[in-house]
Amino acid sequence: MPRWIDKREETSAAPAPERATVVEKSAFLLVLSGPQVGELHKLKSDQPTVIGRGEADLRIDDDGISRRHCSIQPRGRGALLIDLGSANGTYVDGERVREKLLGSDDRFQIGVSTTLKLAIADDMEAAVQRKMAEAALREPLTGLYNRRHFQERFAAEVAVAHRHGRPLSFLMIDVDHFKRVNDRHGHLAGDEVLKTVARALQQGIRIEDILARFGGEEFVVLAREAELAEAMAVAERLRQLVEVAQTRWESGHDVPVGIAVTVSIGIAQLAEDETERDLFEAADQAVYKAKKNGRNRIVAAAARTPKPRRRHRR
Repeated sequence: MPRWIDKREETSAAPAPERATVVEKSAFLLVLSGPQVGELHKLKSDQPTVIGRGEADLRIDDDGISRRHCSIQPRGRGALLIDLGSANGTYVDGERVREKLLGSDDRFQIGVSTTLKLAIADDMEAAVQRKMAEAALREPLTGLYNRRHFQERFAAEVAVAHRHGRPLSFLMIDVDHFKRVNDRHGHLAGDEVLKTVARALQQGIRIEDILARFGGEEFVVLAREAELAEAMAVAERLRQLVEVAQTRWESGHDVPVGIAVTVSIGIAQLAEDETERDLFEAADQAVYKAKKNGRNRIVAAAARTPKPRRRHRR
């Protein structure tokens, strides 16, 4: 008897694949750690790319990197890495090198916290690697930078500010009465509120600012090269944007509601000889005062007296 054939078992004929085209591959540098983590840079094929903190083809603001730290030039399926007499050295696998031929996926370290990886790839492959590196920096709910990445940037930015005498301000932002949102509408609604707050904050910061979710309902901003007055203006813009934003929440049985929240913001400007911890604690005290004084407001930390310098014994 003929066997009944289930159409679902049939395999549709696919057209024969076209002859694969040769995809041109190039050399890229992917920043794996440090102030500019996640950045992807295509290397010149015909001349060395100089990496440094000053006059360089690839500039990296890492306090331990020399102005012209090292150079790298593609060589076949790899690249030649040359240290240019840097103060703190260039390292491959923990060993200081003057010259080293790297292969694809090899890594090297320069400065205080910067690690770079050589990738020999086509543009699509390089873009995928960049996205993977970028995803590791973000927290999944809001898409903002995560706490770990922010802390790395915080330390680096404080060091750069001290070294070059640049102003740096720090904003700590706390959502007011957030527990009430969770208690009244549930934690899923609370998550949506945090997303709304994050979008409002992204709209209000400057291009050079660094915004992150620090944890729970706390957000932080590093206002780079901002004196206290400019940081206050940024904070007021953020406060207003959050105040007018609303989260539309639809629960299973209720009529959709609009959930509005406000934020309290504490600001501190980096003082001479202060560490990132000093700056953090000053802003933390300021946001506590903002909460105590009625919420939905901004408080700037009082000016701190520079720490006395320790005398070295002779």
